[in-house]
Amino acid sequence: MASQTALQEIAAALNERQRAYLLAVYAEDQAREAAQRGPGGLPASRWRWIEYGPIGAKWLDGTAAWLLRRELERQGLVSQGTGATWAALVERGLVKTKQADTGIIDQHRRRILSLMIQMTTDGRKVARLVKGEPMTKPKAGAKPLSLSALRLIAYGQEHPTERFDYHAPWGMCPLDYLAALGICRGLIKRGLLGGEAPHDMRITDDGKAFDVTAEPNWKPLRRPRADVAFS
Repeated sequence: MASQTALQEIAAALNERQRAYLLAVYAEDQAREAAQRGPGGLPASRWRWIEYGPIGAKWLDGTAAWLLRRELERQGLVSQGTGATWAALVERGLVKTKQADTGIIDQHRRRILSLMIQMTTDGRKVARLVKGEPMTKPKAGAKPLSLSALRLIAYGQEHPTERFDYHAPWGMCPLDYLAALGICRGLIKRGLLGGEAPHDMRITDDGKAFDVTAEPNWKPLRRPRADVAFS
C-alpha cells in the first residue's frame, strides 16, 4: 500500500477522464457494499469484482446489464481510449482487471470478452481524495471485532502470501470450533479475509490496511511457554 503522500500525488496526477472512471467504479463499489451490509450479505470476494462489459463491440453500447459501462456512456466517456484509461488506473495500483467470457460470439465467430474491475484499497482512498473526503471511511454500524478476530487479521498481515487456518495465530486454537468458524466467516463477510472458512483463508487488501493496533481491545499475543496457558 502507498503512503498518504504518495496517494495524494497520484490523485493530483490523474487527468479528468481517469478521475471520472475512478469515481464511476467507486460509486458502484460503494453501492454494492451498502447493499451487502448486514445479515444475509454475501462475502466481499463475491461482489467486489464489477463487470464493466466488453471493450469495443459497438453494437453492445447502451446495454443495461453493465451498469458501470452504462454510467460512463452517459458521461460520453466510452471510446477507443477506454482500454488505455483502465490500464492507467491499473498501473497506478488503483484497480485490478481481469477478463471473463460473455458466452457471446461475434460475426467473425470470436468470443467476446467482458472486462471485470475491482478497486484496490489504495483506489478507494484515492477516490475519496478526489471527492474531497477523508481517505479512510468510518465503519458506520460495524460491530467491534473481538480480540480473536484481530489476532487472525494480524496473523494474515504477518503472512500476506500464505493461506492459513483458524489455528494459525495460536498454533492450537483455544476457541471452540463453532465459535472460531463464526469469527472466520464474519471476517470473510467484512472483506478482511478471503477464501473458505476456517481452513483455507488469506488476508485481503482491506485486511492488510486494517490497523489492529488502533482497536481499543488489541493485545499482542504472548507466546506461552510449555507450562503456561494461552493468553
